[in-house]
Amino acid sequence: MSERRLAILGAGPTGIEAALAAADRGWSFELFEASAAVGDNISDWGHVRLFTPWSLNVSPRMRRHLDRAGLPAPDDETCPTGSELRQRVLLPLAASPAMAPNLRLGARVVDISRTGLLKHEEIGTAERGRHAFRLLVRDSTGQEEIVTADTVLDCTGSYSLTNWVGDGGIPAPGETAAARRIFRRVPDLVADADDWRGLAVLLIGAGYSAQTAVEGLARLAAEDGATKVVWALRSVTPQWQIDPQDPLPERSRLTAAARELAAGSSAAVDVRTGVVVERLAEVADGLEVTLRRVDGECETVTVDRLLGLTGSVGDHTMYRQLQVHECYATCGPMKLAAALLGAAGGDCLTQESHGAETLINPEPGFFILGSKSYGRNATFLMRVGWQQVEEVFSLLEVAG
Repeated sequence: MSERRLAILGAGPTGIEAALAAADRGWSFELFEASAAVGDNISDWGHVRLFTPWSLNVSPRMRRHLDRAGLPAPDDETCPTGSELRQRVLLPLAASPAMAPNLRLGARVVDISRTGLLKHEEIGTAERGRHAFRLLVRDSTGQEEIVTADTVLDCTGSYSLTNWVGDGGIPAPGETAAARRIFRRVPDLVADADDWRGLAVLLIGAGYSAQTAVEGLARLAAEDGATKVVWALRSVTPQWQIDPQDPLPERSRLTAAARELAAGSSAAVDVRTGVVVERLAEVADGLEVTLRRVDGECETVTVDRLLGLTGSVGDHTMYRQLQVHECYATCGPMKLAAALLGAAGGDCLTQESHGAETLINPEPGFFILGSKSYGRNATFLMRVGWQQVEEVFSLLEVAG
């Protein structure tokens, strides 16, 4: 097994866990990260504090490696920010002797295929697994090369492609052309307050990211008296449940604050429910956005910026030449998606891995792990990714 060539895609929490698991077993591996540093997606929301505490954000394996380096991670019930998690866990692990020699930064895996085979060939036969994977890797300068591997773990996460704000999830007319006025990440309204102060902002989205943003914008408006927010919600009656016994108190606090803002607690936040973005256009003094109500009536608002926090999905284009069986609705691996159907409405804290069998698909030796494996199901918890890593590695050990 030590001679098997393992390619791990994505140096986030799950990819790093997989790399450490390979190093612990003495397996040959390469960890490919498209960005210039590990955990780069976390940098986009580094100022945001997680709902979960340190004890749930660092795996036992990560702790062992950090302890060996003399850099033990916190193990208490305080909740780190994304930046704290990255600085105190991911970056030190990336620099460790177990990982650094096998980590390739600025190396994006663009496409994956089988050497000598097309997607439709050797369906369901052992012969397909005898052909090495062929990875097209592009570096930060645009130079490309082919790397071969026997096993591929896709740990690239669910932050690769942000969702459009247009109705039905496709771009609204004018959305692409107005890209410079559209922001799709939770802004740091403390460090970058001057960039947002006094602006009229159209916020699209209802999830935790949007709730975080509207709370920050309302706070900014209370300080300067000039910042204005139009909060557009697709649902006529948003269902934000608050559990007084929530084991994650910051989560319930945020939802309660969002409900109050949606109910009119801030004069700076103007809420529109039951609306979708019909079209938008950049005009001389900002962005002109047409909102369509469920009854078909439209209104136009003019704002300085649009903050589209409508979620994101993993990049599925890289394995279009592989025989990957995906759920038609969630885009996750079909067996795992089916297993999650009964648990989809559950809390993230109740989530556990559903076993290596649910991660197997028709393409032998190719596995989707981590948040990407959950597709559009938003209940993923990091410990699930660590469990998936252990289960898949145990499976590979048996396969020999």
